[in-house]
Amino acid sequence: MLEIDKIYQVDCLDGMSKIDDKSVSLILTDPPYEISRDSNYAKSAPIGKDTDRFRISIDFGDWDKQEAFDIGSMIKESYRCLKDGGYIVCFYDLWKIGVVKDAMIKVGFKQIRFIEWIKTNPVPINSKTNYLTNAREVAVCGVKGKNPIFNSEYDNGVYSFPICCDKGRFHPTQKPVSLFRSIINKHSCKGDIVLDCCIGSGTTAIACIQENRNFIGFETNREFYDKANKRIENELMIKQDSLF
Repeated sequence: MLEIDKIYQVDCLDGMSKIDDKSVSLILTDPPYEISRDSNYAKSAPIGKDTDRFRISIDFGDWDKQEAFDIGSMIKESYRCLKDGGYIVCFYDLWKIGVVKDAMIKVGFKQIRFIEWIKTNPVPINSKTNYLTNAREVAVCGVKGKNPIFNSEYDNGVYSFPICCDKGRFHPTQKPVSLFRSIINKHSCKGDIVLDCCIGSGTTAIACIQENRNFIGFETNREFYDKANKRIENELMIKQDSLF
């Protein structure tokens, strides 16, 4: 079994192969969407506080242009790693989300549901071509076995939080800590292990630290790996200082 509370610079499937069966309570992950595209509007966008947000929203960089990500194998390994009653929450491109759903059903996940992240400060758009902002992202949830952990009497699956647009953002699809804290709090208990197969900016780890969960993460990109570890170090220092 891998050491907990660490990020490993390995491919997610290689890393997951070293995790014991039925040892993880929650898998919360945001794998590559493979949807990056060029945009003349991004190149000509006026310089301002929203410019970088817009560019990131349409070009996720080399991270999203890698060879095809094996989402099916990741879902299969997720099922093996999860405890009975454990959850998987996987964010993915809205137009391809059915691929994730089908993969979950194939390996045996139950209670398949969709959740939405509503962005309270969505990226601005070119109103000459489209009047609707990209104000939501979706994730698929699934349960392994019976008696799932759910720390809420009722939930409509809609989470409203702002996108990350401060100096702390360095990953193209970085999710807000507040969003992941809410998901982690509802779908796991204190002391549980949370796995992020593609941890990117380290947001899952930060949310776990704040919610008193343990974490394991995988990230192949050296730049993201180093920055995520630095972010985790800073968070642990903040938590340690708060104890005194």
